[in-house]
Amino acid sequence: MSEELELLQTELNNSYPELIKLEKNTLVTQPEPFSSIYDLLFKNEDRSCIISLYGYEQIHKCVFEWDNCQIFEIFSNDVKRLGEIILNWVFEKSMPSTMKISFPEIDFGILAEYYEKGEGVKGEFIESWNSIEKFYSEYFSDESKTREEDALRLIKEMRDVQLDEKLRAGQSLWFFILSRSRRHGLEENASYIEITFLGNNQMSIKSYFHGKETRIESKVEYKGYLQDKIKELLEEKIK
Repeated sequence: MSEELELLQTELNNSYPELIKLEKNTLVTQPEPFSSIYDLLFKNEDRSCIISLYGYEQIHKCVFEWDNCQIFEIFSNDVKRLGEIILNWVFEKSMPSTMKISFPEIDFGILAEYYEKGEGVKGEFIESWNSIEKFYSEYFSDESKTREEDALRLIKEMRDVQLDEKLRAGQSLWFFILSRSRRHGLEENASYIEITFLGNNQMSIKSYFHGKETRIESKVEYKGYLQDKIKELLEEKIK
């Protein structure tokens, strides 16, 4: 599969020689367990484009990132159009609001607006809360209706006080996890709060700070014990 990407790389470099000046213009292996599969990477400081071959038709899947965060993706075998987009995004580091005019087919999404305003982390956190709210709205069975309602009510309480701008919301299985981690997944020894919704307005709260774990059960509400733990979590640096 590397041969197809090498051919694409040559074609793009010949058509857009500015790309040769980039910090990275190379084939890279995907992480395990796909280490025998290659991607084509174009990178310029905090902007990048990662191209892989997708599906049986081997269409180019192109992921465009800002500070290692995906802002948009396209699927295309139109090398000329693709080259123009890479040139604008990676080499020229054009702003999404400007690129929308020249490339109306791109769906930049909400994160692009936050990054353009210099509030990328805030945008990533808000998007994580949007995802967790969708999870609790869609994936519970009828038997778990009270847990779903409890979760959505608590999420609304916390979003009403703008915690969605300061904390990452995530889930593992049915656990609701709050952290100061900038990206998905917790680093070793990272502080976090884990909430399990038990139904009938009850929840279990597990908190982990600096190697110490505590657990309690309480009714589902933000004020009180959970609020105090979240204040403690907000003292942690964003990582």
